[in-house]
Amino acid sequence: MGMSAQPAARVMVFIDGQNLFKGVHRRFKTRLHPILLAEALAGEDRELVGTFYYSGIHDPDVDQKMYELVSRRHDLMERTGVEVHERTLRYHWEWSVDRDDVPPPWYDDAPKKATATVRKKRKAREKGVDVALALDAVSAVLGDRCDVAVIVSRDRDLMEVADQVRQQCSAKLVRVEVSYVSERRGDEKPLAGALSSYDAFHEIDEAVVDVARDNFNYSRPLDGAAVEQFLSEVNGRADSASRRAT
Repeated sequence: MGMSAQPAARVMVFIDGQNLFKGVHRRFKTRLHPILLAEALAGEDRELVGTFYYSGIHDPDVDQKMYELVSRRHDLMERTGVEVHERTLRYHWEWSVDRDDVPPPWYDDAPKKATATVRKKRKAREKGVDVALALDAVSAVLGDRCDVAVIVSRDRDLMEVADQVRQQCSAKLVRVEVSYVSERRGDEKPLAGALSSYDAFHEIDEAVVDVARDNFNYSRPLDGAAVEQFLSEVNGRADSASRRAT
């Protein structure tokens, strides 16, 4: 008798929403949809069994417009099967450097000293997002709800997920992988080295952006027909993204 085929590895993807958004916006000037990204990371030989998105959300008493925009986006994420975890942003006053005054410090021609304009700004900060993501990822692996956890973040603190899983799952073959966005070309290898605790690395490059791009306009109230068209498009593109080799 022939041997039965091994079941496909079960993959769960845990996305640090703000980390992903900032990285993709800086490098590619766009945004990605979580379910499309997750399907691409799972690939055609593995089974995507869960997509989790962690993000701060504005306090409606402080910024009603941004609260409504983010709420619309999270609502459509959930309608594609993404499990969204929100934390209300906290605000404090700080000085903000006018970016037009000085080049970024990593530029070759950046001066050692520079004079810049600073402005008073009420800054929103996330609290508890990375902790919630880490706890959920460890719980999923230890609870045997997945064989592979993919962390979408370049936050080095989240490498502790891989360390914890490795310590507690010595008798079981499980993997913790990372997906990240390099700030600019040439940073890929150094960044992979800095994230060395993970079992595999998935760079979010042009090819991934092409299959996972989110072009929906969230700035206006949701229109039923537009939403249905969007969901249909996302479902079709998710099937295509899952066939992408990782």
